Amino acid sequence: MNDQPLSTCEKNFIIKCLKENKRLDGRSFTEFRNINIHFGVEWGCALVTLGETKVLAQVSCEIAQPRATRPAEGILYINVNSGQDKRSAEHIVLLTRNLERALKESRCVDLESLCIKAEEKVWRIRVDLNILNHEGNLIDCASVAALAALAHFKRPDVTITGDEIQIHSHNERDPIPIVLHHYPVCVSYSIYENGEIVIADPSLLEERRSEATVVFGINSYRELCGLHFGGITLASLELLIKCANQGAKRANAVVKLIKVALEADEKRRANGEQVGFMQCLQSNRFDSYKEGRLLLRLPKFHLNTTEEMEVELVEMKKEQAKIKSLGNHSAVLMPAEELSSDDDFADHWIPEMDGDVDFESNEVEKPVSPKPKEEQKKKKKKNKKKSKQPPTAAAAAVDDDDAAMSEDSEEEETVVMEQIT
Repeated sequence: MNDQPLSTCEKNFIIKCLKENKRLDGRSFTEFRNINIHFGVEWGCALVTLGETKVLAQVSCEIAQPRATRPAEGILYINVNSGQDKRSAEHIVLLTRNLERALKESRCVDLESLCIKAEEKVWRIRVDLNILNHEGNLIDCASVAALAALAHFKRPDVTITGDEIQIHSHNERDPIPIVLHHYPVCVSYSIYENGEIVIADPSLLEERRSEATVVFGINSYRELCGLHFGGITLASLELLIKCANQGAKRANAVVKLIKVALEADEKRRANGEQVGFMQCLQSNRFDSYKEGRLLLRLPKFHLNTTEEMEVELVEMKKEQAKIKSLGNHSAVLMPAEELSSDDDFADHWIPEMDGDVDFESNEVEKPVSPKPKEEQKKKKKKNKKKSKQPPTAAAAAVDDDDAAMSEDSEEEETVVMEQIT
């Protein structure tokens, strides 16, 4: 799909963040994203990720006729395939041109070693770059992928007997690696506000908002192999020299990373271990991207230690509401501010007991349910009506029974008191 133009709000937001010395992914202006290199089962297959930008490189070879101007040299051809991402032809041509300037015109590959028979047969090396995902700074990721694939590739051995050329398979003879004189790497910078702001390794949004882009082709010996400057603004000589010095350090670190990855792959193959892209898929989870770092940083955010967490828990307990018992297996949740300090049952409630326990006297107080005023008034009216009516025989009997019960209760109380004394 084609790139949609950025809105004015997006452009202003990016510039505002850069003026405040902030980037959208939390990096500093001179900080680069992490590079991961994985080699495939075949020779010359490399998958390189720069942040969320991914490029797959595959190197192949075939026998062809040499050029008339250089009959004793091989041919190096670079092809860039954007896949389903239908970008403009100018973008692909510019990317291919920068890679040829850094890898081909710098003569990092020994083309004379690719000659089989002068003026007749030479090796034609083809580097195919497939863009899997583009999230900014595609030229840097593509250059690392092409260089790693070339360093990893091994061509078959050849025997010449008269006019016949015999190509040996890998089982018959060991393959021969390509000779590289040096390792050039592309390093990109974006320029904003007429050269006042310069950032390294721009993301896709930052790249589209930039006023100019500078691409340096630098090897590990701090030699400038290529330079591309394009945009609508100018840059001073001091700015270019400063960026070139930073790019040389970056190139040296990337070359060391490529050599370490090559040595690790050779050890795995020598020990008979499994090689290929399965290592980059062996994970406990599958993310949309392979980038491992956090792309969003919150201001004034830090992880709490154990002591700080304990203090926070104590404060939370103080702020929480407390339970106040009302008896009859019922309670109410009261805010901590409304509870008095004299309340003994502010944060304790025992529902298994019939009443509230007084821990000082160890006695159980039976709950007294208050009677509503309306019920009391109705009872008073009934008592008045009963008092007006003449007493019947049944009522007289009930009164006699009540009097007898009261006398029995008084006798029981006197007996209990005598026993206690």
